[in-house]
Amino acid sequence: MKRINTASKKQAIESFTSYDIAILGAGNVATHLAGYLQKSGHRISFIYSRSKSSATGLANMIGTRGSSMVEELPETADFFIVSVPDRAVPEVLREFKDYKGIWLHTAGALSCDVFAGLHNEFGVLYPLQTLNQKRPISLNESPFLIEGSSPEVTGKIRSLASSISSFVQETDSPTRLRIHLAAVFANNFSNHMVHIAQQMLREQGVDLKLLDPILKETFSKIADMGAEASQTGPSMRDDRETMQKHLELLMEHPEWGKLYTFISRDIKKSRKQNP
Repeated sequence: MKRINTASKKQAIESFTSYDIAILGAGNVATHLAGYLQKSGHRISFIYSRSKSSATGLANMIGTRGSSMVEELPETADFFIVSVPDRAVPEVLREFKDYKGIWLHTAGALSCDVFAGLHNEFGVLYPLQTLNQKRPISLNESPFLIEGSSPEVTGKIRSLASSISSFVQETDSPTRLRIHLAAVFANNFSNHMVHIAQQMLREQGVDLKLLDPILKETFSKIADMGAEASQTGPSMRDDRETMQKHLELLMEHPEWGKLYTFISRDIKKSRKQNP
């Protein structure tokens, strides 16, 4: 039987701070954060969204209040988490300028400068993960990149993030933007490539599950070996005959042909730079 250090356990319990949190937004990120924060022992006091059905839907799911009425949002909370599209964040912050508490946004590509002149205590709580309301996911080991307006605020944000995940890292806005860019390449672009591959198979009436094993091995191999060492294919072999056959098939989809050519050239260039 594994021995439990009761003193350490007691200390961890005593050091935990339960926060009162209002969430502005009811999309993918807001939904996952609301659920995990509540499970972690925090109180989600309100869900605000410009869509009444979205606000009440998420609020009902976690058992709290929700509304699309600006005046119904409580004026004080420990944290106000703004989880809306990046372009909407400045307007939301201006709308609730006089509200007291630590204001956070959850965007990877949005600087902390967006809070300037609007709120005194602010920061970032950015989950580096792909999230979808329809798909449950564990955030326990997902990276959370944080930033705060002062050391004290940063400490509170770290406490909040650490109640969800064991992987919390303080990162400034310019660095977080570059990390977000890398994530777009790794996740969004790779997902789109698979989408194209699936469309190709659909056009031929081929079972999409044929791709499942190679996709699983691709990302497992990247995790084990790194992407550079894992790269294979006709571009790496300089197999021009095969590549020409592929391009002839892609004449029906010229945009895909451009992608194929550009990416193949970049893979070949990478191969030459790292023989």
